[in-house]
Amino acid sequence: MMGTVVVVLVAAVVLVTGQEQESSLGFFGNVMSGLRDLPIIGNVLRAAVHPIYRPLVSQFQPRTNSSQLYSSGEGEDEFNELCFEDLGCLFTHEDFFHPIHRPLNLPPYTREEIHVVFTVYSKEDSLGTSLEATNLTKVHNTTFNHKRKTKILIHGFLDNSGVTWMLDMVRALLQYEDFNVVTVDWSGGSQSLYSQATANTRVVGLEVAHFINWLKDNVGLDPSDVHIIGHSLGSHTAGYAGERVSGLGRITGLDPAEPFFQYMPASVRLDPSDALFVDVIHTDADSIFYLGTGYGLRQPVGHLDFYPNDGRGQPGCDSLSRVPLSALTDGLSIDEGLDAAQKELIACNHNRAPKLFTDSILSTCPYTAFRCQSYQQYLDGKCTSCGDDGSGCAQLGLHADQWPAGNQSLVTFYLSTAGPPNYCLYHYRLVLEFADPDAVKGVLRGKVKVSFITDDGSIQDFDLSANGPVSFTRGKAYSFFLYHHEDLSSASEALVQWTYEADMFNPLSYCVLFCDTSLPLARLSFVSVDHQATGDVSIIPREAVMCHQQGQDVVKIESEATVKVVSSPACYNITSKEVTSLDNNSSPAELLNAGIASITSMFRIR
Repeated sequence: MMGTVVVVLVAAVVLVTGQEQESSLGFFGNVMSGLRDLPIIGNVLRAAVHPIYRPLVSQFQPRTNSSQLYSSGEGEDEFNELCFEDLGCLFTHEDFFHPIHRPLNLPPYTREEIHVVFTVYSKEDSLGTSLEATNLTKVHNTTFNHKRKTKILIHGFLDNSGVTWMLDMVRALLQYEDFNVVTVDWSGGSQSLYSQATANTRVVGLEVAHFINWLKDNVGLDPSDVHIIGHSLGSHTAGYAGERVSGLGRITGLDPAEPFFQYMPASVRLDPSDALFVDVIHTDADSIFYLGTGYGLRQPVGHLDFYPNDGRGQPGCDSLSRVPLSALTDGLSIDEGLDAAQKELIACNHNRAPKLFTDSILSTCPYTAFRCQSYQQYLDGKCTSCGDDGSGCAQLGLHADQWPAGNQSLVTFYLSTAGPPNYCLYHYRLVLEFADPDAVKGVLRGKVKVSFITDDGSIQDFDLSANGPVSFTRGKAYSFFLYHHEDLSSASEALVQWTYEADMFNPLSYCVLFCDTSLPLARLSFVSVDHQATGDVSIIPREAVMCHQQGQDVVKIESEATVKVVSSPACYNITSKEVTSLDNNSSPAELLNAGIASITSMFRIR
């Protein structure tokens, strides 16, 4: 393809510089005339590219078209305006070109070529009724009801409205509430070269905006009740629609496409001004421009931007077993399953965003995400508080609009999710409080595992030292941030396993004869941190405080032993310690000081 374009441009240069009279064009003139009418090469020739290259292609630009009226200006300002009948006009200017991020700025296909089709679903019509964008009066033949809230779904590159994620989302939305659900099929424009599809999204945005405004004017639809959900290129399409609908309620961007959009001006891509509320889920943010393989934006572009698993490397996407699993479990038919399997094989991370959103619709798990400066801070448990007003956390997916703190934008949230089929994880804060009954001080180093016993008797394990041995100072308390696919908030018993392990770089940590290597646990606290993300900050979660079964102040856990602690009112009487986050990245000097502080325990006879 690239070689063909080069040949065409070389021929264009010859025509422009070497031949002035039409009669002298001869063979080249006929070739150019034919190529100009082709659907792909012709669009490259008709491109409104950067002024440096525009002289090479200007003579091949069509002056008029049955569906497009180009401006009649000459030179570098030519073709900046494209009008599409009652849809309105598009303006192409310098914002839509960048030598790296958007090197091609093609004019879109005609309205007839893109051929947008809307399909209206409702609880009364679960199979849907279609109407062409050029004949909106047929909406009266559907079950569309302006009194309902309306969800509009827009697919991305190479897809159509039969893509499995879209059908699954339609079914979940109709099961959740009495919505109007409208799918947008623009496969006539999406199934082309990517550079061309990006240009076609602007016409699709016009079609969607015209549809919403027509419903407002003719059937009484309130735009604030409209929520557009777009995947990949469909996310930016939703943005183009939103900028032409006054008071549009909400846009959800499902892993908005990166190429030709990242770091471009707000007028080119999805941005917070496109709706009253814009939330974005990033799942494939390894930038293509930095030797990554991701198709999605890293850049925050909404009021709230969610980054599950740091927005990349989604769980399960590194295993080929996901492909047959999707074929068997996704959709309601073999065709839907095969379509989903194909997407899993080609773009698993990119397609995780619509799956997470769909799962959030009916899930009882809250999909809590935490407001953090970085994913590492989230993993370190430094952002586990929702705050007094609840603004420190939000729910990914359908319920993101319940976030209590408005009038903010580009707020980033992080969360962890699991692989299919149970993506959502519950989040907990665990605090281990240690005693120092003999005033020894010093540091104990080793491995700790905590297992919670649920009401049904099952045991759920957490390895607090999965990344290596951890160090605890006697008399201090340490917090851990945990997540699990089951709701463990009712657990009232736990098993704590401790294994002492010396530090090979700190000789003072070795225990030879009489030193005490037992872990003096005072109490364990365990509480859910998901509650305030639901928007109800008045809910106070049940905190399980566990200690020695007889309520003693200290339970000494010998090395390589396991003890049981239970929830009891007596545990609250144990003196609380100052809680700090665990930090195992101690410097050699800190380790040496810890060893010196521990030396008094080396010779204590037990």
